[in-house]
Amino acid sequence: MPPVPPAPALSPETAADRRTVAVRADDAIVDLLIIGAGLAGIAAAQSAAAQGLHAIVIDKGRGIGGRMASRRVVLDDGRTISFDHGAQFMTARSPALIARMVAAEADGAVRRLDADDTQDPRWVGGHPRWVGVGAMTALVKALARGLEIRPAVRVACIGRDAGIWTLTDDQDAVIGRGRRLIVTTPPEQALDLLIDTVLPEGWRRRIAGTLVAPCWALMLATAQPLPLPAPRWRPDDEAIAWISDQRALPGHDRDIPAYVVHASPHWSRVHLERDAGGVAGLLIGEIGRLTGTTIMPLYAQAHRWRHALVELPLGAPCLADHAAGLAIAGDWCIGGRAEAAVDSGRAAVLALTG
Repeated sequence: MPPVPPAPALSPETAADRRTVAVRADDAIVDLLIIGAGLAGIAAAQSAAAQGLHAIVIDKGRGIGGRMASRRVVLDDGRTISFDHGAQFMTARSPALIARMVAAEADGAVRRLDADDTQDPRWVGGHPRWVGVGAMTALVKALARGLEIRPAVRVACIGRDAGIWTLTDDQDAVIGRGRRLIVTTPPEQALDLLIDTVLPEGWRRRIAGTLVAPCWALMLATAQPLPLPAPRWRPDDEAIAWISDQRALPGHDRDIPAYVVHASPHWSRVHLERDAGGVAGLLIGEIGRLTGTTIMPLYAQAHRWRHALVELPLGAPCLADHAAGLAIAGDWCIGGRAEAAVDSGRAAVLALTG
């Protein structure tokens, strides 16, 4: 196989996390192309690498991890806060994933939560929950280390000719060519990307039959701490589904009261198309009502996750056509857990290579 063109120079921090290669139309045909650098895509690339396959992960975002997201902001007084505004933790059940997390913990990238620290009656004993140290993205970077990832590249068209998948951008420039393709985007986006692709009978109906709820997330810093019953609280409330005190997370600043608030699926649907500023104000009002306090925000920013909580999954680990070398994967195939994305990504590679 011809060598992959050399990557451009990266900062030391970026180079330690992943390799990024230049997008060129004359790239070699690789074993596997993966669209989406969330947990499903990263897990698929890991599995492919373990088999000695050359895989490339392509993502439209500037970073990796999908909903395993963090945001760092600077307040007016110059202080910095980090918010984990997407997935709040990852549960590890499989021995392979637990081993990977234990290794990342030894490197200082992740840490497990104590069961009592969540105050969540749905906690299932025996399954550790992990968070990134300083930011959830630290967990994702630990999993993605050594993988070949092309960020900030948007796939506009998918084609297949003579058994080779070709991805192009909106300028018809070739992004990548591969013998196999795995799409790990949310279901609606997967259907859009594959609109010109002949899929096996029933695939489109099954994908369209899934249901993934949205979630408005609020990143909030306050002058005074909120009176929460626990650092991670699931109130029985129609509007608010989750409040997390970011000071309780490993590696986060403990001096500034900072919180991530997730609205309920119903509330998020009702307010889905509102502007972020208006949603932030509404959620601050809901938190004040819930806690019986007047909130003085130092910082408030709402973020809309259009595809957040799996309500009606596909009911299978993935969809795969071995002969065509095509698979579709994601947490929405299995259920609403971060680890479901990992399981789905691995299942997709096995289905295409087994």
